[in-house]
Order: sequence, then C-alpha cells, then structure tokens
Amino acid sequence: MPDPAAPPSPLALRAAADRLVSALAAHDDAEYRLAVLKRLARRLGEEHYPVFLRLLGVVAESDDARAKALLAETFAIALRRMDLPGGALSSWGATRLPDNVAPFAASALGGQFFGATPRRLLGPVEYLTVWHMQRTQRTALGAQAYRDALAGLIDLLNHSDDARALYPQKLAADAENELEGAYTRATRERLAAVATAWKAGEPPLTVAQAALDAVPEQLPGHWVVRDL
Repeated sequence: MPDPAAPPSPLALRAAADRLVSALAAHDDAEYRLAVLKRLARRLGEEHYPVFLRLLGVVAESDDARAKALLAETFAIALRRMDLPGGALSSWGATRLPDNVAPFAASALGGQFFGATPRRLLGPVEYLTVWHMQRTQRTALGAQAYRDALAGLIDLLNHSDDARALYPQKLAADAENELEGAYTRATRERLAAVATAWKAGEPPLTVAQAALDAVPEQLPGHWVVRDL
C-alpha cells in the first residue's frame, strides 16, 4: 500500500497534471480556468507549492502543445488581473519558519482543488528566484535545479503571446521596487536579468542562464541546497 505521507511519484504527478489540463480544457470560461489553477495552488498549501511548480514542469516537459498553450493562456489572464496563482516564502528579514512541517499527502493531488482562503503570494518565477537566492523557511534551491525549473517555466509561458509579453513586464517592475521586503537587492538583479533576456526573445535556457550570471553565487558554504 502506498505511503500517504510520501512525496508524489512521477506517475502521480503525471496523472495530476493530466487532471489539471482536463479540468482547464473542459470550460471555455477563462475566469473559471484561472479559478481552477488558483484553487489547486491553495489546495496544496504553502508548504507544498513546489508540487504545483512540478506539475507545471510536467506539462512543460511534455510534447502536448495544446496543454501548454492552455496553461500559458490561463497565466496570461492572471497576469492581466495581477492575480497569479502563487506560493508564500518567508522574506529575507522575517522570522524563520520551522522546518518540521507536516508531511505531504499524495492524496492532495486528487480532484478536490477547492476550499482555501485567497491571499497575496509570489508568482512562480518570483518564487523560484527567492527560493534560490534568499534564506527562507525552505532548504535552499540549487543553481542547476533553479535554472532547469526556470527554463521549463519560461518555455511553457512562451506558448502564450500575452504571457510572454506581460510576465517580463511584471518582473521588471518588481525589480525596481522592494515588495514589502520580499526581495533582496541580489534577487531584484536576477529578476531584472530574467525580464531583460525574456523581453529580448532569448531562448528559455539562455534566459535562465542570464539569471544565474547576473549575480555571483552568494550562498554561504554551510548552506544545504536541494533540487526542486
């Protein structure tokens, strides 16, 4: 019998990604699609937002162009509304949250996406960058994992012309202003590098590498890093 506390397996992630795409494809209403995406992120919860990012990655790695366009267009709606499905990380100056969080239940990937309270959160690109660059409640995200996840996400979003245009604009604006103490200067520099390379139409891997090249590796030697 599968352990309900174990991380989701690749098979479970693929099945969950398929259910997500099917749910989005079942309705023509863009507002409904965005509601499904946001409710999934909230259903997984703050501590398991990386699972949401991994679901996006499953779609990004597939050869299903229709599914990619569907997700990208849903993000475009979110960008127009400034209402991205996001996750929370403790800011660099905030009190550190405990590491001993409850284990993730694979059953959370079922069809019940609804029931959480909405709140202001970091979008996927911002979340990945803060996770990699700053001290948060999570074990730091390694450079290779950051680059690969960021490149896959950008490739996915590039399947919508609106998302490809709007997300770099948002990142450029974020890079110019501290958002409630959420971003360090180094993080803003990386967000600016992503915005510049993305706007210039560079390939996703080039955009992600530009983010890494923007700031020298600054993680102290005692930091433990992990994959996504």
